[in-house]
Amino acid sequence: MKWRKINESEKYGVVIYNYTESSLHRLKLTIGDIVHILEECEDWYRAYNAKNKTVIGIFPKNYVHIKESVVHISGTYEQISPKEPAIVQEITSVLREWGAIWRSLYVNCNDDFKQVKVMMGQLLDWRRLIMARKLTMDELKELQQKVTAKIDQGNAMLGLDLVVRDEEGNILNPEVTGTVKLFKLHQHATQRILRENSKRYNQQRRQSVAKFQFSLYMNVKNFVCRIGEDADVLMTLYDAKEGKFFSESYLLKWGSQGMPKDVDMLNNLRVLFTDLGTRDLQRDRVFLVCQIIRIGGMDLRSNDSRRLAQGLRRPFGVAAMDLTDILKGTTEVDDDKQHFVPFQQCGERDFMDTVIRKVINAKEVSHKGQGLWVSLKVLLGDMKQIRQDYRHVVLGNIAIARKMGFPEVILPGDVRNDIYVTIMQGEFTSDKNVEVTMSVCNEQGQVLQNVISQGAGGEMTSQYKSVIYYHEDKPKWFETVKVAVPIEAFYGSHLKFSFRHRSTTEVKDRSEKVYAITFIKLMNDDGTTLTDTIHDLCVYKMDAKKHEEAQTYLAQPSARRDLERRASQAGMQVNKMSIQTGPLSLSHRDSFQISTLVCSTKLTHNVDLMGLLKWRENPHELKDHLLALMKVDGEEVVKFLVDVLDALFSILMQNSDSDVYDNLVFDALIYIIGLISDRKYHQFRPVLEVYIEENFSATLAYNKLMVVLKSYIDGAEERAGQQETLYKATKSLEYIFKFIIRSRVLFSVLNEGRGKQQFEISLKQVLQALNIMMMYTSDNTLTVQGAALKYLPSTIEDILSVFNARELSFLLVDFVNNVPRDRLTRQKMTCISDIVHSKLFNFPECRQLLLPMILSHIKVLLEKADELEDCVKISSDIMETLTRNDVGPVDIDITAVTLSILRTVIQTVIPMDRTSNIIGTYVALLTAILRQMSEYHYIQYINHFPTKIDLTDFLMEILMVFRDLVSKNVYPSDWNEMIMLQNSVFLKALRYFSHTIRDVFSNPFEYQLWNNFFHCAISFLTQDPLQLENFSSAKRNKIISRYKDMRRETGFEIRSMWFNLGQHKVQFIPGLVGPILEMTLLPETELRRATIPIFFDMMHCEFSLMGPQGRPKQCFPEVENAIITQLDALVEGGRGDEKYKDLFYEIIYNHCKEHSYLRDQGINFVETVQKLLQHLLEYRTIINDENKENRMSCTVNLLNFYHDISRQEMYIRYLHKLCDLQLDCDNYTEAAYTLMLYAKLLYWSDEPLTPVLQSDKYPNAQTHRELKERLYYDIIVYFDKGKMWEKGIELCKELAQLYENETFDYISLAAILNREADFYSRIMRQMRPEPEYFRVGYYGKGFPSFLRNKAFVYRGKEYERLSDFTCRLQNQFPNAQLLKTLSPPGEDIIDSDNQFLQINAVSPLFDDKRKFLDKNVSEQILKYYKVNEVQQFSFTRRLDDHSHDITKMWLERTNLVISYPLPGILRWFLVASSHTYEVSPLENAIETIQAANHKLQTLTALHSIDPALRIDPLSLVVNGVVDPAVNGGISQYKVFYSDEYEPKHPKKKSIELVKKLKECTITQVFLIEKAIAVHGKKAPESLRPFQDHMEMRFKQMKELMDTELGLTISTPGVSSQGAKVKRIQTMPPGANLHLQMPEHTQLQPNKQNTVVKTQSVYVRPNSPSKASPAKNKTVVNNKRSAGSGDLTESAPLIELNEQLTPMRPRRPDSNKPGSRPSSGHVKLTDKTMSVASTTSSDSAGSIPTPPPEEPPPLPQKQVYADYTNLEGDAPPPLPHRKHPVQTDHKDKPQPPIPMGAQKTPPTPPRKPSRPSIFNVSKS
Repeated sequence: MKWRKINESEKYGVVIYNYTESSLHRLKLTIGDIVHILEECEDWYRAYNAKNKTVIGIFPKNYVHIKESVVHISGTYEQISPKEPAIVQEITSVLREWGAIWRSLYVNCNDDFKQVKVMMGQLLDWRRLIMARKLTMDELKELQQKVTAKIDQGNAMLGLDLVVRDEEGNILNPEVTGTVKLFKLHQHATQRILRENSKRYNQQRRQSVAKFQFSLYMNVKNFVCRIGEDADVLMTLYDAKEGKFFSESYLLKWGSQGMPKDVDMLNNLRVLFTDLGTRDLQRDRVFLVCQIIRIGGMDLRSNDSRRLAQGLRRPFGVAAMDLTDILKGTTEVDDDKQHFVPFQQCGERDFMDTVIRKVINAKEVSHKGQGLWVSLKVLLGDMKQIRQDYRHVVLGNIAIARKMGFPEVILPGDVRNDIYVTIMQGEFTSDKNVEVTMSVCNEQGQVLQNVISQGAGGEMTSQYKSVIYYHEDKPKWFETVKVAVPIEAFYGSHLKFSFRHRSTTEVKDRSEKVYAITFIKLMNDDGTTLTDTIHDLCVYKMDAKKHEEAQTYLAQPSARRDLERRASQAGMQVNKMSIQTGPLSLSHRDSFQISTLVCSTKLTHNVDLMGLLKWRENPHELKDHLLALMKVDGEEVVKFLVDVLDALFSILMQNSDSDVYDNLVFDALIYIIGLISDRKYHQFRPVLEVYIEENFSATLAYNKLMVVLKSYIDGAEERAGQQETLYKATKSLEYIFKFIIRSRVLFSVLNEGRGKQQFEISLKQVLQALNIMMMYTSDNTLTVQGAALKYLPSTIEDILSVFNARELSFLLVDFVNNVPRDRLTRQKMTCISDIVHSKLFNFPECRQLLLPMILSHIKVLLEKADELEDCVKISSDIMETLTRNDVGPVDIDITAVTLSILRTVIQTVIPMDRTSNIIGTYVALLTAILRQMSEYHYIQYINHFPTKIDLTDFLMEILMVFRDLVSKNVYPSDWNEMIMLQNSVFLKALRYFSHTIRDVFSNPFEYQLWNNFFHCAISFLTQDPLQLENFSSAKRNKIISRYKDMRRETGFEIRSMWFNLGQHKVQFIPGLVGPILEMTLLPETELRRATIPIFFDMMHCEFSLMGPQGRPKQCFPEVENAIITQLDALVEGGRGDEKYKDLFYEIIYNHCKEHSYLRDQGINFVETVQKLLQHLLEYRTIINDENKENRMSCTVNLLNFYHDISRQEMYIRYLHKLCDLQLDCDNYTEAAYTLMLYAKLLYWSDEPLTPVLQSDKYPNAQTHRELKERLYYDIIVYFDKGKMWEKGIELCKELAQLYENETFDYISLAAILNREADFYSRIMRQMRPEPEYFRVGYYGKGFPSFLRNKAFVYRGKEYERLSDFTCRLQNQFPNAQLLKTLSPPGEDIIDSDNQFLQINAVSPLFDDKRKFLDKNVSEQILKYYKVNEVQQFSFTRRLDDHSHDITKMWLERTNLVISYPLPGILRWFLVASSHTYEVSPLENAIETIQAANHKLQTLTALHSIDPALRIDPLSLVVNGVVDPAVNGGISQYKVFYSDEYEPKHPKKKSIELVKKLKECTITQVFLIEKAIAVHGKKAPESLRPFQDHMEMRFKQMKELMDTELGLTISTPGVSSQGAKVKRIQTMPPGANLHLQMPEHTQLQPNKQNTVVKTQSVYVRPNSPSKASPAKNKTVVNNKRSAGSGDLTESAPLIELNEQLTPMRPRRPDSNKPGSRPSSGHVKLTDKTMSVASTTSSDSAGSIPTPPPEEPPPLPQKQVYADYTNLEGDAPPPLPHRKHPVQTDHKDKPQPPIPMGAQKTPPTPPRKPSRPSIFNVSKS
């Protein structure tokens, strides 16, 4: 079986099953991973995961899905991508990147989780849609815009890199994009995302589009309305504020069957409302109004339709929908979304206009399910643009409904001659069913055919009939129709309206005739059109029997104003004026109103404008018309722009031999151009440009225009009155030159180029006149000069078509240079900017003339820090131009730029505020210049410096800028493309500069320059954007494929520079140790291998350095000190890893090993560094851990390490850290011990502190004495808080000695002695909880190295018992398993990858203090030493837990020795050694009896001395011995007393132990007898029965000992072997003894463990020796069993009551751990001491003192049983998940392993060895 290379098209695989087999060479796979396949062999692939290319393995073929791939090779890097559209690849990549983040959002319960999920779902849907390949090109383009917008939005939300795109939405390639352009695209992308994320985005988008035209597309999906007859459905746009329609109607002919009358229109009911613009967006409320007009009989409810008149147009209802938000863009619409428009039926007497207003203002419409379903979409642009961009929308038969009125831009060719007529209302003498019929007639009365349109989508008709309102004498119609009359028929035409009554029945209706008419002419007598207003027309009654002729009524007044004018002329009143002509007679009582709106590009209302257009008819009035033109309203002028311009140039051409009208025409032309330049009419610029290119034909105009223009310019300073005209002419230069150039081109074409030379001379004279004008310094020419600077560059492109480019460049250079210095600076820079953007700048020969001029002006301003924004904009535009491929060779230009402004730009960047708005642009400019410099340019620039000093200054400046820019980047962190491009350019520059520094500044050596280079290069290398390991695999691969790993290249350059230093290396030691160390810590193996040898070279340099005596130094302390110091800070900051530790050791060790003199010191040093790194890495791993105890452990490890290597400054640093950690945990005792280590470094002297010993916490302490004194006071406070008063006393004594014998500060002495006295008092008076100690073994490899397979002894917190401590440890290590036995763990546990805890309590072993020997010492004093300052501990376990035979009850006892005494700087220390031995049953019996004897002896002595003590503790102890509740007391050991025991155990030791046991037993009898006697003296009468009971039990005990144990007590009293009772000072008389028991003590033998506050002891007098039943048993000891008593049932009960008050608040039962054992402690409060019932504590008296303070109550127990008050340490509760995670795919079984897998799979080929990049064996 051989492995075969895979085809390039099959290298991309997607994992579809998890593959987890961990055999040799296997590659683990996870569903969704991408694998790049290298080879195949039968059923196996060999590949690597795209996330980690370093791991290569094999897996079965059927675990992946192969996608067709494409391979791109860049150098040595191979990029494999699927063969899919670019947008699909981007979606796939984004989904993978978002998926990982999405999972982390879910784990962290982040609020963005749901939003990211929705966005990922949308991207998946869109990807599926694109992959289906069913979209049109327009739909695909639109969807791609949605996708890219969504990706950009998501990336911004998740903090990912900004994606830079081109205009089409494709990801931009920075390698082929100019630096400045890339920067601008980043800016635009950021602004775009901000807009999209803004709530006002849609509105802003719409407002930004407002200057363009747009249309509203509507598609009627369905119309549901119960009419029963044919109907006209009219849909129109309606302005609710003005109460009128502003668009044409869309007419839909609807049949009585509920569908369009034209079946072909089914599913094609589409209309486009066009010509909408800015003004329509400014309307407050816009509605889509649908009017339904029924066509049928008068009454819809009538059944006999045969007799009824038909074809009558009757109102039926209205539907309306608010479009305001849709038009303004605040509501997104799509042509797939349907909107319902509810229908409201008209009332019997309602006008349609009334119903419209009612529906619009109504909150709800009772539509009963009737209405229209429409889809809407806003289309941007004019009709031409819409047909291009939205071809699929407007394709086919679509109705076009134009706006009533002109659009905001009237383009040439858009010829209109329409009149919109609105039939408004009338008032008639009788309430007839009036029908108005409108037609258009000529002068002969003939009706013009097909000139009336009821609406778009309908046919043109010859007449229009209005809606009929039943018996209404004042009807209100408000119906609008369009009249489109050809221009040739417009003159002489008029509108005619006839009125007819319509009857209900057909017969009567036929007989009805027209009873009145009215009319109005379309043209006025002066040749202007009908005005746009409301016309009140005269109504003429008509005799139906007579024939009416047009000549008859056209001679009569048509409107009320005409009638008033005629009446005025006749001197009559209007209402008395009678007109009778033919069949017509004027009716004063009837009235009729219409409104008209003329939309004509050929006809106007303005008389002056009409006079100009018809100037040939009245040539003698031409001058007046030209002057009047400038007073005509601008809107009317631009409407007839083409005609006006034709008229002006025809005047100019027809007067070619005369200059009479030249100036007037020129002024008129300037007026029109100025009008077009105005913002209000700016949209007409395209009209003017189209006119010049296509309609303009004045071939001789150029001469006249140049002559007039030059005359104006020449008189700029002399003719003060013409300043305003010249200013306007200067503003119009662009279009004046367009006319001049176009006229010359047309003349040249007609005359075959004749007159070219003369034209060029004339044009040059005009431009030279402008140049001369720019030299003026007077104030009256300032505005003209400013206008010239602004507008002349706009003429360049036109002039170039007829003039020499180089000659024009000379003229422009003079034009700019002629402007006086410091005059119009900003305008001058604007002019330069326009020149740079002109076509002229694209020619290399022109740039050579223009660029020096431009750069000189920029340099002057930059040096003055003036107009910085304009300077950088122009410079950036120059660099952007020079990156284009269509501008010819640019080497000379790059040279000019670098020599002129490169250093000036650098000097501008240095002091610039990093928060400035333009700093990013300046850095982009600097980057662009450096990027376009080739090696030739670098050499040329370096060589142009006249002196070395200048070159040094430049290099220092640019290195400083580089270092500052990479340390504090001016770009946002998500501008990754821009940052990486900048870094690649800086790296190239550093390479060139390194060669310059090496070649020029090695001899003489320039230290500062070399030093700056090293620091700059290392700052560049260590910057965050280059740390590839912190990025996702996709981002990392993209960066490497484009830029490689720039850190490696920089590191090689630094290494090369270092080894070129030669003898000067020593100057950089130790200054460069830290920076180079930071560089080597970067996780890049090749970089580390290249740079770590530098450290050995440094060691060697310092080792070989000649000392002051001329001998080699032979050590390297500075290098060693710097490395250790810097390592601590850098590793803690996150640098370094295990691989670095090993690699550093390997490389430096190998170098040291080969060196003869440096070997020993070097090896010791490298081993020290290895240990340090190990501790630092452990510390860094734990530093952010919630478990502060682990952090303390690591801190102490470092502390000890620095102490061992005598690194005092680091030792003190970590002392402070440890102290702070202890204080955070309220571990005051440990904090005090930690500061004690600091204090031990100081002396009681006035020696000044070294910098190492100084403390920031005590800045005023300048000497050893001052600092040590302050430390002592803090330590005393901490010991006080930790209740370690004995330790505080030691420090107080030391301070007292200081104040008394050295400083003689008696005031401080008095204070410290008072403090000491207070501590003594607290020792005797205050209760101190005795800490418990626990042994913890950490087993398994799952623990950190500082815990792994080690055992520790912990000092418990206050009142912390074993169960609480165990719970706390398990919370810290939730994955750890608790070992159930104390047996040593086996190898399977120790070598396991899991965690195992072994926890048990241990007892401290008290080391007798020599000062207390043979002295009477209070137990209150001894208690401290029994549990503090201990280093040895012990614990015992039974060897056989199942044996109940007392003779076989062997114990195993383990004694532990820890590394340091407890308490100390930690609450735990490592077990340094342990010793285990066995304890025989006999020895165990002796220990038990001795412990009881000790209690009896102590309590008896106390009560003998102090009668005031409470009797309770003594009662309990004595009764526990004579009447044991469990195990039978001494009787359980009777086997040891028997005569048979000794023969069976003849060993001498056993015999001695038996003898000792008997002695202890006899001693106990005497002690009991003494104790009972003392008790009898102190017991009150209420306890007499109890006293008798104990005496009886004691008597029985002695009898038992005599009969069963064979021990005879010869004499009463205490024998010589009894305890020696020493007199101990007792409590004061009258002190009450109060018995206190812990709250959890079991006082009743029941299963509920009930805790009661009082406990009764019942005894019977004269009770026999036989035990009574358990139910009547007297309960004294909390562990007494039911069968251990001997009281009789018949004895009378005597109650012994004792109040038991707990020392701390009771804990709820729910919080009590079930396994918590009873502590068995009895505590005394108020005026008493504590008596413990355990074997480890003794009782003693105390000195007379005032009543002690009560101890503070314990904190409430928490779930974690932790009394540290560390809220932050407790782990948060795990979130409760109600439902399991749902997956989107069904579970499917994994595919079978290939058959070959049953055997051994093929072995992958060996990885080829690769030669080393460089040799590091020698330095």
